Amino acid sequence: MMFKINEVPIFPLNFVLFPDSFLPLKIFEPRYIDMVSACLREKKEFGVVLMKSGRETRGPVSFHKVGTLAHIETFDQGEDGLLHIVAKGTSLFEVIQSEQRKDGLHLATIEPVITDTDVGITELEISRLSQLLSEVLESLVEMAPPKPWHLNNAVWVAYRFAELLPLNNEERLEILLSPTADAKIKKIAAHINNGAKSIL
Repeated sequence: MMFKINEVPIFPLNFVLFPDSFLPLKIFEPRYIDMVSACLREKKEFGVVLMKSGRETRGPVSFHKVGTLAHIETFDQGEDGLLHIVAKGTSLFEVIQSEQRKDGLHLATIEPVITDTDVGITELEISRLSQLLSEVLESLVEMAPPKPWHLNNAVWVAYRFAELLPLNNEERLEILLSPTADAKIKKIAAHINNGAKSIL
């Protein structure tokens, strides 16, 4: 398997991956074993997109056109005989065109999606959320993401809250797709103000 320069394999999942998030996967389908092998060989990322309909393991699927590129951090064969990988989200992309190969793997031509990071967030608002996030992450101990924590980065703070809060996939996708840091933070603040804070 060889990929074109602006072409990436697509992995539709019932999961929203955020940049800087870690995604452990057990790979057993031949199409995805081949995908992982090709990504490692060609030093290529793959794209994770949220499914609209269908099943992860077989049959036709439809998926959202904006997702997150993922870099394979580790891989090994588990005791169950499956290929275990841990991938890390890197950046957002939009599918411009896609096709499904005979083996079932989706390939897509993509373009990057840029989030405006310098819009409208008050120092007090980001300070309050950063402090709260810091306290939550400290309480998670070994389950917390590895440091450094980018607590002054509004987008990073929004994405970490989106992982931790008890949100559904559509709500997480809405935060991922919000075009500005300000919009992402406002959505997070609204969820916390609506009572999600007490569940953390």
